[in-house]
Amino acid sequence: MSGHRRHVVYPTVGAVLLVLAGLLGSGGIQPAAAQTAAARSSPETAEMQWQLVLGGKRAAWPDTVSTAPIENLPSVGQRVLRHLRQQGYYYATLDSATVDTSATPPFVRLYVHRGPQVRIGTLRIEGDSAVSADELRALMETEEGDPLRPARLEADIQALLDRYERAGRPLAQIRVAETRLSTEGMPTLRVTLRINEGPALWLKRIEVPDDARTSPELLAHLADLEMGAPLRDYDPKALRRRLEAHEMFQAVGAPQLRVAADGGTVVRIPVEEAAPGAFDFVLGYLPPSQTRDSGQLVGTGHLLLKHLFGGGRTAEFTLDRRPGRTSIFDVSLSDPYLFGLPLRVGGHFRGEQRDSTYGERVYALNGGYRLGNGLELTATLSREVVRPGPAGTQFLDNRQQIPRSTTLFYGAGVRYEQVDRPQNPRRGLSVDIQFSQGRKERRLRRITATGDTTRISDSFRQERLQGRVRAYLPLFDRQVLAVGGDGSVLLSRDYDRSDLFRLGGATSLRGYDEDRFLGNVVARGLVEYRLQLDRASYAHAFIDLGYVARPALEATSATQGWHPGYGLGVRLQTAIGRISATYALNPEVQSPANGRVHLGLSVGL
Repeated sequence: MSGHRRHVVYPTVGAVLLVLAGLLGSGGIQPAAAQTAAARSSPETAEMQWQLVLGGKRAAWPDTVSTAPIENLPSVGQRVLRHLRQQGYYYATLDSATVDTSATPPFVRLYVHRGPQVRIGTLRIEGDSAVSADELRALMETEEGDPLRPARLEADIQALLDRYERAGRPLAQIRVAETRLSTEGMPTLRVTLRINEGPALWLKRIEVPDDARTSPELLAHLADLEMGAPLRDYDPKALRRRLEAHEMFQAVGAPQLRVAADGGTVVRIPVEEAAPGAFDFVLGYLPPSQTRDSGQLVGTGHLLLKHLFGGGRTAEFTLDRRPGRTSIFDVSLSDPYLFGLPLRVGGHFRGEQRDSTYGERVYALNGGYRLGNGLELTATLSREVVRPGPAGTQFLDNRQQIPRSTTLFYGAGVRYEQVDRPQNPRRGLSVDIQFSQGRKERRLRRITATGDTTRISDSFRQERLQGRVRAYLPLFDRQVLAVGGDGSVLLSRDYDRSDLFRLGGATSLRGYDEDRFLGNVVARGLVEYRLQLDRASYAHAFIDLGYVARPALEATSATQGWHPGYGLGVRLQTAIGRISATYALNPEVQSPANGRVHLGLSVGL
């Protein structure tokens, strides 16, 4: 078969009504006899009031029955009868109707004989083997003795088909095989459901378009399918949604299912892949300040190569120009499915040069094991080397400013992400928490009390905690509240300037210069009010609140403080790429002209 229909029920439960045609005919449904109690004037021009009389007693007009002009009185009567039959009153007949135009407002009164309810006397299930009849009955709301309600019975049958999908038989069919009426005493109906369970399917292979780079193995992982395993819980719509959530695909078509004679299935998934890479850069303008006589441009260039060799692998290269003749170079490689397992491994190198003060090199390995439902356990191992420059070897407060040091960190963490759209979430939660510890070996020169210079080597333990949290809450149509925070904490017996975290700039406190603050405890809370323009674009207003605690260092004493910032921004997906812009201020800014401006452009390769 070239496609897969998730639910197959035939004849449909609506056909039960046709089976009961004999019952309805014997019940003597008579044509509605319209009796007019007053002369007709122009009822079509007046607002009509519809009334219902059941068995001689006034009843409320059913909400599900729509009315019509008086000329369509017979069709309204048939709607009332269909409503009653959906409640199990299959003997219901329309006795008569009266139209009174002398009243204000005019009214139409329908007189209906409801009759007894038809109940289910016997409910049988035949053809079950993969799932027991007792389990199937437990899934059904319809029970023996209940009135026959076709909508409820049809929903029950859909629940049974869902259960067969979970059992690995998505081609199961259920037929309403018997509906036998008994009119002895209260009318009852004998209903038999016959099940054709279909073959026990297993996944033979996955096919992709000829021009696709994505490997079938990667698609199986992303779609949560396993080669050679029973095809359980096969839901093509859910499978398609899971693939559309990944940024590596621009579009995903409806999966197609073919069944071989041995029960092996071939799932063909038409995918249109996104651009294999992107180049983006961010330019920032820092206005004059107490430490700068003129404004300064800073910026970041970032090259991303994704989905390498069709396996979802990525490579990233970043060159970052910071204030004060500081340059940072980053390169990272990652494989999300090592050896076909839900195991992510990656390597990372970071080189940082702080003018002539010091240089730092970080060599890191990281990995993660996905447990499902967006949860991942992570592990890290890194070696961080600091070498002082000419300015860093100078003495301050009788000691070398920047020691030579080597630190080996190892740690673990957890990641969790469940968002509806990765690029522009409307609802969801993202959490990333990492803890690491290590031992720092350092060497430095110190001037003793006698004026001599001596070399000191020491070693001590350091602990580091870093975290990031984002929550997205839908407010009104296309309006989202994004809240969250970032934080880093370093605990150590002693601190060097190269150990501390930096805060401020386009990716943290947007109202301040890049790397404006330095501390062993830094944190930022944020609140963003977003107006979503399309699936990838939004405008937003934001408030940042930063906290920095700095230990006593060199000739300075320990400090701590709060630093708020606020501003506006926009991110637009255009034909040339993604354009972003932010304008931010802080309470120390003397004029709006001194706000921090960041412009970004991301172009697909």
